[in-house]
Amino acid sequence: MQEHERRARRLGVEVTRTARAIAALIALALLTAGCSSEKAVDLAGTVVDPPFTIASDTLTTEDGKPFTFAKDTTKPLTLVFFGYTNCPDICPTVLSSIASGLTKLSAKQRDEVQLFFVTSDPVRDTGPVLKSYLQRFDPSFSGLTGKIESIAKVGRSMGVFVDDGAKLPNGGYDPNSHTSYVIGIDETHKAPIFWGGDTAPIQFANDFKFLLTERPEHLKGGSSGG
Repeated sequence: MQEHERRARRLGVEVTRTARAIAALIALALLTAGCSSEKAVDLAGTVVDPPFTIASDTLTTEDGKPFTFAKDTTKPLTLVFFGYTNCPDICPTVLSSIASGLTKLSAKQRDEVQLFFVTSDPVRDTGPVLKSYLQRFDPSFSGLTGKIESIAKVGRSMGVFVDDGAKLPNGGYDPNSHTSYVIGIDETHKAPIFWGGDTAPIQFANDFKFLLTERPEHLKGGSSGG
C-alpha cells in the first residue's frame, strides 16, 4: 500500500486506487449531468471519497489576519501546500511546478485558483518572510502561519501529517521529509483531491482546467447525493 493511501486510511477515508477508477467516477458524474462521457479524463491527482473535512482551527495570514480553511476560502479551487521557506529542494520545486502550471490556464481560470503555502516552521517564517519568499514564485501565492499545534491539526485533517516530519531547529517540522502533497479544496470548503509533489506542471494545468471547467459533482465536498 502506498504512503498516501496509508495516510488517508488513518483518517477513515477511502482513496481511489487507480486512474481507471478515477476516470470511471468522472465519466459517471458527467453522464449524470447530461454531458458526454467523452469529456472524461484521467486525473493526475488522487480523488478522496469521502473528501477530507478540514479542521476549523484558526491560522494567521502573512498580513496578520485570522484565517480558517473551513470558511474563508473564496475561490472555486484552493490549493494548499505545507512547507517552510528554508526548505532546500522539495518546497521550491513543488511551488515552481504549480506556478508554471497556472501559466497554462486562461486569465479567467487563473483567477479562480488560489494557493496557500502553510509554514511548518512558524518561528522563522514570519508574515514578511513568507510574503517575500512566495513572491519568487507567483505574486498571487499567499502564506499562512500560526501555532505549530494548530498547523499540525489542520494538516492532519487534510491527510498531511506535519508533525510526523523531521524536527527543525526552532520547533517546527519538515512535513516533506517523507512525502509531499498539494491539497485541493473545493467551493464547499472540503478537500476531495490531492496531488503528489512530483506532479508535472502540465499535469497540474490539465487537472485544474478540468476541475474548473466541468466541476464534476463527485469532486464537490457536498457530495452529489441529490
